[in-house]
Amino acid sequence: MEIIWKSLNENRKLNQERKINLEYAVRLQVVRILIKEAEHLMDYLSLVVVQIDLYNGNVSIHQDTPEPLYSKIANNLEQPVPRSVSTVSSSVLAAVNI
Repeated sequence: MEIIWKSLNENRKLNQERKINLEYAVRLQVVRILIKEAEHLMDYLSLVVVQIDLYNGNVSIHQDTPEPLYSKIANNLEQPVPRSVSTVSSSVLAAVNI
């Protein structure tokens, strides 16, 4: 799968952590869609092209994605919400921070 990071405004980009979370969420969602729709389509995952807008995080399937992959993914794609990352990585560190 290829991801195109679309950036129209250089001043207002997503931070690196949010980009990583967003990319993970998009990849996971595309894989789940393909497995649910027709598992044999996973063989063609490398043909999927996804476009992510760095300004607002909107995700779309790019026109370079061939049919039927384009239709199956585009019809089921939901805008992913990146998982929030905890500021405290463990209970030990939480105890130390108190």
